[in-house]
Amino acid sequence: MTSKYLVKFYFTTLLIGTVISTVISLILEYENVTSYLFRGEIGEFLAGLVWFITFGLLIATISQVAFFVYLFVHPLGMGIFRSFWPYIQLLLIIYAIFDLFYFRFYEVGVDQGSVWGFMWIPIMMIVFGVLVARYKNQQVKEANVFIPSLFFMVFITAITMIPFIVVDDTSWIFRSVFAILVMNAYQLIKLPDYIEASQQEKEARGRITKSDINDKKRAELRKERDDKARQEKIAKQQKKKAKNDEKKAVKNRKRGSVKER
Repeated sequence: MTSKYLVKFYFTTLLIGTVISTVISLILEYENVTSYLFRGEIGEFLAGLVWFITFGLLIATISQVAFFVYLFVHPLGMGIFRSFWPYIQLLLIIYAIFDLFYFRFYEVGVDQGSVWGFMWIPIMMIVFGVLVARYKNQQVKEANVFIPSLFFMVFITAITMIPFIVVDDTSWIFRSVFAILVMNAYQLIKLPDYIEASQQEKEARGRITKSDINDKKRAELRKERDDKARQEKIAKQQKKKAKNDEKKAVKNRKRGSVKER
């Protein structure tokens, strides 16, 4: 991706997170901040608004850092654990769900005297994560990306939420959870569009960078590796079938000799 589209991707995500968090904060803090606007006390209102915008920028930045960490961790996990990586992701997702329900929101609910009043938050996070992961999997035709997408939407989101869950003031949860969920979904779904647009612009300009050459080589090597693995799989299946046919032939010959006797 070129720097132009990277900056555009960054600031678009930043704007989405800031707007959502600021709007929710204005609703939650109506008595303390928003009411000043209707009373004509503009200075007091702007002071609170600046604080809400700053908090929204902080949430958006944390979400983006988490996304780029995921972009680093996922290929690393595939390289180290290979075929076991999807199962490890599933275990981490299960742990994140248990952590959200019990260690986070159950404890908060006990302290606030309303356990079920907070249980809807992790349920919403999981349902939203499943829906986004399904959509992402339908978006990508070449491979099944449901588990990696769910891993990002549940596990990474749960980690991103930790600083806002451990505080005593539960309003911070509401100010952050919706913004983080929407930003994570946007980043996961829209990143390929930015990469494609960047690639189309480079091709239109006739620009070929070293990164493009390396990507092309990696794609060729990946295709060659996949073709080789497919051929080896077919060869094993044919060999296995030949062995089974040979065993059946031997059994048939033995049965024929027994009948003759």
